[in-house]
Amino acid sequence: MIKKNTLLICIILVMTNLAFAQKGKVAINTKLPDWLQTVKVINSKPAYKNIQDGYYLFLFEKQNNLETKEQYSHIIREISNGTGVQNGSEISVSYDPSYEKLVFHKLTIWRDNKPIDKLILQNFKILQNEKELSRFIYSGLYTAYLILDDIRKGDRIEYAYTIQGSNPVFPKYSNTIYFEGNSQIVNVYNNIIFKPGRNIRTKNFNSVPPLKRSVVKGLNVFEWQNSMSKTYPSNDFEPSDFDPFARVQISEYNSWQEVVDWGLSLQQFNAKNSPIINEKVAELKLKAKGNKEKYFELATRFVQDEIRYMGIEIGEYSHRPNSPEKILKQRYGDCKDKSTLLCNLLKANDINAYSVFLNTYLKKETASLLPSPSVFNHEVVVVEFEDRKIYIDPTVANQRGPIFNNYFPYSAKVLVIKDGNKELTETAQQNLGKLKSLVVFNVGDTAGTTKTTLRITSEYSNNYADNFRENLNNEGADNIEKSYVKYYSNLYPGLTIKDPIEIKDNEAENIISVTETYEIDSLWTRSETDQSKRLAYFYGDLINDQIISIKKFRNAPLSLKFPCTIEQEVRIILPEIWNFENENINIDNENYRFLYSANAKFNTLTLTYYYQNFTPVLQTNSINDYIKDSKEILNTLSYGIYWGGAAPVENNGLNLKLLGIGFVTLLLSIFIAIYLYTRKTEFNLDSIKNAWRLGGWLAIPGIGITLNPLIILVAALKQNIYTDKIWEGIQLNGHSLLLNLSVILTVVFNVMLLVFSIFILVSFYKRRDFFPKYYIAFLIFSFLITLLDTIASIYINKLVNNEILGASEFYPVLRIGIFAAIWITYFLKSERVKQTFVFSYPDSDWRKAVIQDLNEKFRINNLEQEENIIKNQETIEKVENERL
Repeated sequence: MIKKNTLLICIILVMTNLAFAQKGKVAINTKLPDWLQTVKVINSKPAYKNIQDGYYLFLFEKQNNLETKEQYSHIIREISNGTGVQNGSEISVSYDPSYEKLVFHKLTIWRDNKPIDKLILQNFKILQNEKELSRFIYSGLYTAYLILDDIRKGDRIEYAYTIQGSNPVFPKYSNTIYFEGNSQIVNVYNNIIFKPGRNIRTKNFNSVPPLKRSVVKGLNVFEWQNSMSKTYPSNDFEPSDFDPFARVQISEYNSWQEVVDWGLSLQQFNAKNSPIINEKVAELKLKAKGNKEKYFELATRFVQDEIRYMGIEIGEYSHRPNSPEKILKQRYGDCKDKSTLLCNLLKANDINAYSVFLNTYLKKETASLLPSPSVFNHEVVVVEFEDRKIYIDPTVANQRGPIFNNYFPYSAKVLVIKDGNKELTETAQQNLGKLKSLVVFNVGDTAGTTKTTLRITSEYSNNYADNFRENLNNEGADNIEKSYVKYYSNLYPGLTIKDPIEIKDNEAENIISVTETYEIDSLWTRSETDQSKRLAYFYGDLINDQIISIKKFRNAPLSLKFPCTIEQEVRIILPEIWNFENENINIDNENYRFLYSANAKFNTLTLTYYYQNFTPVLQTNSINDYIKDSKEILNTLSYGIYWGGAAPVENNGLNLKLLGIGFVTLLLSIFIAIYLYTRKTEFNLDSIKNAWRLGGWLAIPGIGITLNPLIILVAALKQNIYTDKIWEGIQLNGHSLLLNLSVILTVVFNVMLLVFSIFILVSFYKRRDFFPKYYIAFLIFSFLITLLDTIASIYINKLVNNEILGASEFYPVLRIGIFAAIWITYFLKSERVKQTFVFSYPDSDWRKAVIQDLNEKFRINNLEQEENIIKNQETIEKVENERL
């Protein structure tokens, strides 16, 4: 849809500018302007090695009459070889027909010192010169284009033309004249001609030819002439403000305040009585609910996102903004239009906002120039709000987050267009954003029977979030996912998507989270030198894209990617425990910082990378250090492991240290258990004689008590905790002391629990009088051990894998806690418990007492029986006597 709309706009613009094209047709006048100065040249030729593109400029002449508003150009180009025939046989001159007229005076081919006239009007083609249309800028420029026929090696192409007229938006003159270029020029001549009353100021940069002043026909003439100009090789990644060429800046403006006044004169709009402006202001106020900060944010986002960027910069509108009302109606505008609209919307709610001129290429170097409106190429806004100055670029869309943290992409010397302002102001480019990424590999085995899973979680904040959101809106999630798959497939062949990409945009905080999940059929590849080895590589790829690789020193500064703050962690979970050496690299200086570490913990290798640039430009005195540091950084960004070199720990034998600790703990635990069991206690003969049998609710804990020793023993054996494999594995950790202690305590507690559980088992079935007390202690001990073990597991996982386990890890603790609470209450309150567990130690004491008690009862029973017999005999005798 965007492309269709752009095409439609282009068609409309072409049609509406046909009138300009008709007016701007090339005119021919062989008579030269009468104000031209005579130029003397040297007849020389550059060294062949200094000739580029197969031709060179013998003469580059520019004469500028400020009074008649005419600029005369005279160029002689010599073809040196066949490449020059290809590259130098075309002539093109650009101009703006809305205020300029192009007049050609001469077009001659010199061959063997004989002229061939090529100045034929019909041969010129008038083309629209919209080089910036891809950036949605329509300038209205046209190009007179001519393809010369029959050009040969050794020909000299000479042509001269005058452009008449100047942009009416500028009341005073300003320009920059260059005397050097990327290729050598034999003769360079420039002048300006003006009335003596005009205050023309000049400023030289680098080795400028001497200025010659004269008065000709009552006019001042400033002339500069140079021969065999110097050339400068271009370098990759040169900062935009680096300019080694000799040049002179010319300006008729006396101060920055003059430029401010000029800028204010272009912004004389009265939007208070505009219905469409007032309607939008009312709408924004209603949404803001009286909150000025919210209004500020809403107005900014509206202009950034809903007023599309499209500049029709024809004639004076190259610098004059359209009215806020027009911009709002058409819903498009360039930087100055969008800035003007935003300022008016904010001022309508008593928020101070001003346009700001800046140069996106020169940035801070703008301060080295003479005052002039032509030194700026961009317009933004500064808002004065609650003692703060917030810079806003209205052309940047999709920004989110708190308005006070709004990312401003320029650190520059700028001119605030505010009444009374007399000087430039410096803006600070904030480095608030960060790209943070966690890359987790669950590596499949080397046999290829299991796949490797790759999960990437990335967090974009501030300017990184703005850029990602812009890309997401332009490309769509589907295309982003495809580009990611293509990218990672080049690093890891056989990679496929496991789960669709997940994107979460927290606009309030301006944080975007992206989760990618992939599978890799076979991460391992065979070594070319040793087929028995299998290799796998891992990459700190995010930082790799930020490092500029240069091989040798150069006399030009280096432009770094700025702002740049990247934190990447690559976590590799291996199928076995491997031996790795820990590594650490720290490179930290005033220009950049790089931190790297490789640490192994259990079966997990963790690579951490951090990189940050502190400056956008690296000066030449730091180039050598950067060359050395960048090589070291790049060498750490790929990490290879192989099966057979950094081999897995295969020792599964028994570890004598742990066995010794376990054996000593076993002896001590048995001793304590025997001591506790054999302590002599008092007994209650009546309780023993009336003791209840095991039964009732005691059957439920009885099952657990019976099975506990077996459960504890099996669990300990499954842990493989007594093997050298575990012991050697923990030695790979940077926190080995803590991990060693945890393993030793695990052995001690397991042995103690096993012995204690057997002690409880025997005591339960013996119905010992101390059983309830020790069983309650056993339940509490088991609960605490499980709780501590769970906490330790969570801590170790955080330490080793940087993962926080969920609440589900506490479910076993909760179950044991509930079980313990129920049965502790039961054992404290139950009458059955009191009547069942009554037997003391030693058994012989209470058994003897029971026998004695039974014998005593037997003797008493016998006496009572004898007494009864006697009594019965006496009764019988008495009855017999009475009967007789």
